[in-house]
Amino acid sequence: MGINEFAAKAVRSIGRKSGKKLLKKMGPAPALPRELPTVITGEKYVCGYSSRVVMPEDIHAKKYWIAGHGMGHVIDSVHDPITVSAMWIGADDNGGYVHIAADIIGLTNFELNLVRDNLKDFMADSKCAGVFLSCSHTHAGFDTVGYWGQLYKLQTGKDKAYMELLLKSLEEVVRECYTNRKPGKLYIGKTHVPGAQLDKREPIILHDVLTRTRFVPEDGSVETWFINFAAHPNTLGGSNRTVSADYPYWLRKSINDAKETNVLFGPGIIGGVDPGDYSEDVWERTQTQGETLGKAALEITDDAEMPVEITVCQHKYYSPVDNGLLALMVTIGACSGQRYPCDKGDLGLALLTEMVYIKLGTQQILMLPGEPFTEVVYGGSPDADKSATGKSNSINPTPIIDIVGDKELLVYGVANDMTGYCVAPNDYILHETQAYIEQGRDIYDRRHYHETNSLGYLTNEAIAENVAELMKRVK
Repeated sequence: MGINEFAAKAVRSIGRKSGKKLLKKMGPAPALPRELPTVITGEKYVCGYSSRVVMPEDIHAKKYWIAGHGMGHVIDSVHDPITVSAMWIGADDNGGYVHIAADIIGLTNFELNLVRDNLKDFMADSKCAGVFLSCSHTHAGFDTVGYWGQLYKLQTGKDKAYMELLLKSLEEVVRECYTNRKPGKLYIGKTHVPGAQLDKREPIILHDVLTRTRFVPEDGSVETWFINFAAHPNTLGGSNRTVSADYPYWLRKSINDAKETNVLFGPGIIGGVDPGDYSEDVWERTQTQGETLGKAALEITDDAEMPVEITVCQHKYYSPVDNGLLALMVTIGACSGQRYPCDKGDLGLALLTEMVYIKLGTQQILMLPGEPFTEVVYGGSPDADKSATGKSNSINPTPIIDIVGDKELLVYGVANDMTGYCVAPNDYILHETQAYIEQGRDIYDRRHYHETNSLGYLTNEAIAENVAELMKRVK
């Protein structure tokens, strides 16, 4: 038995024991509250913006781990700073919600809830229906999840002082964006950006829509734009050790070079989707990707004014965990999470996570954790004759846009929790003896990396079932 096979069996055994211990200790996972949606109306939209640079002062004197491409890689330089920004979206003084955008690989729901706990006074005073987070998923930022340290030494990639700075900054921008709010009008517009995505994994299914949510203050001051587009900010590649927001930096810069604007970015459904293949030079490719998206955002001229009505509904749920390695990382404290017993899956474990439904005027929005694949949300999975498993797409859950019943649904990924990839069941391949340690191969001998960084086979099912439950409340 090789070391990887031994490790796979060991982490599976540890995970199963953890599931049994949790069940014995606490019994079945408690039922989760199912609150009704919050509906906010008024005469005018009232929005505010705030931003912070989140860089450690000792960046050149201390060891920090870079996130996104393998473990144990130390940051050695800085190209552009990591920032966090927030946008308050409300109606008159009748309440609203906050949408944060952060230049980070991700943040666990556990740590986001620490921020929310510190904002309880703010949420009550402002009638805030929720504080929600979009992580850009830059692969050139600090490890803010814990995956990318030195796991073989049981060492997390998170730096305690930097995490404290990050969480404090998130709290500050939330409070400040509310203070900075102004009345005005809200518009939503969309455009296709062909060529700005690259899918290296079959099936090739791309959703190349860029969405711009644009707030125009009635006093003529600076507009605030929230941009959504589906492409991994991993343009700089696995050899990079330089801190950067990746292409979202150039997206923001290119817009501001043309027009002073507050720009926030949140990714769409990025599972397996890379930026456009513009150049072999990674820095040129990064800049071109950002400038291409910035140009597309600037050229939207037919955005629609949204009626002043906001619906918000947060939905917590349990997602089964079969990935013993990820479960172990939570057990040893390398990354954070709230585990519960589960009667589904191999380990008897589930992670507490969440999804969020928002409706801005006529636009429906869904915020999903982790990195679902495009076909999970928009459909298009191949049937048995072309699938990776040889199984029919009838085993896959209904695509999310069909559950919601809205082809124009705006979806944010890597939102409110970093739960890894979500792969459709008839495309889901694990290594036969080294599951979640080594990449499996499908019937066409293609390698399947993404499954090793997923919670498990049941993730798609859990998302679909809970979107359906959520929609029953909001409809």
